[in-house]
Amino acid sequence: MKRALVCLALLSLAAAVPAHALPGFEAGVRGMYWFPDLSANVETTVGPVTGEFDAKADLGVEDKDFPAGEAFLRIGNLHFRLSYAQLKYSGDKVLTDNVVFNGQTFPVSSRVITNLDLKMLDGEAQFDILRPELVAADFNLGLIVKVKYVDGKVDLAGSGVTETQDFRAPVPMVGLGVGVGLMKDVLRFDARATGMAYSGNHIYEGDAFASLAPIPFFRLQGGYRIIDLSIDEDDIVAKIKLKGPYIGAQLSF
Repeated sequence: MKRALVCLALLSLAAAVPAHALPGFEAGVRGMYWFPDLSANVETTVGPVTGEFDAKADLGVEDKDFPAGEAFLRIGNLHFRLSYAQLKYSGDKVLTDNVVFNGQTFPVSSRVITNLDLKMLDGEAQFDILRPELVAADFNLGLIVKVKYVDGKVDLAGSGVTETQDFRAPVPMVGLGVGVGLMKDVLRFDARATGMAYSGNHIYEGDAFASLAPIPFFRLQGGYRIIDLSIDEDDIVAKIKLKGPYIGAQLSF
């Protein structure tokens, strides 16, 4: 109910402003609720002991849905975006096989509680190399450079033992952004794809969405997002894939 009242208030405010944003300038916020499928594989090495597990199959970690947010600014052909998402997963399972994590063996038939936390902070800039203004439509194609900072933590607790491993990495990325607007941007289709691979690490990310502006400065959005990352840091290798649809809304001026 509170969320519905907030949305109604935002709609009322948006209806009171002029019909078009300032030419060559746009700023706003974008919020989404994501429904991703998780795939997570973690390998740790402590001395001669190496262990690897699948978070879902071996430890019963379940899919969850999450909010995420983005703030953006466009000045002419240059876009700036800052986004953040925090994902928290958990599992509670009686093991059907031994699991080795961080040098510690969690034996078969023991109950293990798992927590997987993942924070992602993205800063990116996009420069449109094409942005023609057509009669009934507009189009843009841009080059993207960004940095994704990943802060993750995995902990397993069972048989009177708790083991924790952290992994952190800033990952530079490059890519393309494309957008098509119809009926003076009332209806839009946008997509971004970025990635980078180096020294045993990689990250690939894609985001495609359609949006509709029923009133000025307010957009309803629906899309699909994919993140595929592999981080090899010291004693841990974390391979995580997230993919799924999302719904969202945008306020801008």
